[in-house]
Amino acid sequence: MDFRNVIRKNNIRTRLVVLSYIVLMLVIGSLADTATHPDERMDFTSNLIAFATLQQLPVATFIILGLTFLGLLYIHFFGHKLMLAGMNAKEITQEGASTPEERQLFNILEELSLSATLGYVPRLYILDTDEPNAFAAGWNSRNALVGVTRGLLQTLNRQEVQAVMAHEVGHIIHGDSKLTLYVGILANVILTVTNVFAQVFIRSAGRSRNNSANKAQTILLLMNIVLPIITKVLYFYLSRTREYMADAAAVDLTSDNQAMISALKKISGDHQKHDYDDESTGQAYRQAAYIFNKGDSVFSTHPSIENRIAALEGRKQF
Repeated sequence: MDFRNVIRKNNIRTRLVVLSYIVLMLVIGSLADTATHPDERMDFTSNLIAFATLQQLPVATFIILGLTFLGLLYIHFFGHKLMLAGMNAKEITQEGASTPEERQLFNILEELSLSATLGYVPRLYILDTDEPNAFAAGWNSRNALVGVTRGLLQTLNRQEVQAVMAHEVGHIIHGDSKLTLYVGILANVILTVTNVFAQVFIRSAGRSRNNSANKAQTILLLMNIVLPIITKVLYFYLSRTREYMADAAAVDLTSDNQAMISALKKISGDHQKHDYDDESTGQAYRQAAYIFNKGDSVFSTHPSIENRIAALEGRKQF
């Protein structure tokens, strides 16, 4: 696997996805402004351009951006805590490790943190569930953490556990938790604002005498139908690209692609034998962060195991 090439390509894709969300947000803001307070002397297109270029005061756009900023601020300071909410998790520290297994696990994370030159060791948690999985959250010394399940430790050998933890450290190196949470906020703001305006316009249909406002309202109503699909496809595409990057980081940190391949096969095989749906340890954002989630489609958070292994073996480029 060409680690640096995978990172470079997927970083470009990430920027394009984030840019798509920003463009969508600004378009919705301009449409909302045109729908609520257009300049009656201008046509529809002129109104959109006037609000987009600040020739007219884009009140709705500023409100949308303000809500987005507040959401991003909350996620920045508290987002990592959402990953542990409602979980039966035990924190493992160097001094508090009570078994050889826990001490080994902490030592692996410590070694990987040194290899990655993080400058700190993320907090480590063991989750009390039989499902073999792991996840990471955070992006700096104050909030970074790695969680692994009891099931993972029972299923994999040391080299495979190290590869999985290297994958999670890769997520921390690349700031994936912050990125996906930020994009999630953008998507939720876009969908919420569009839905609110759509409901208002449905109740007041036909009341506006302005042609520009009517056109903007119609477009927003249509976007309320298609945007949930568009935002989900973009979000899931972003999530899948970051999984390839984390796999590449695991190979780079361990200098071993076979351990990661073996770990993915074992985890996937275990999930095929057992149904963990009722036992799943967490909410949607945590499930999406796990190293394994069933795929592969445009609505999957993870690539298929087959595609990930193909990338790890250098048979497929992403």
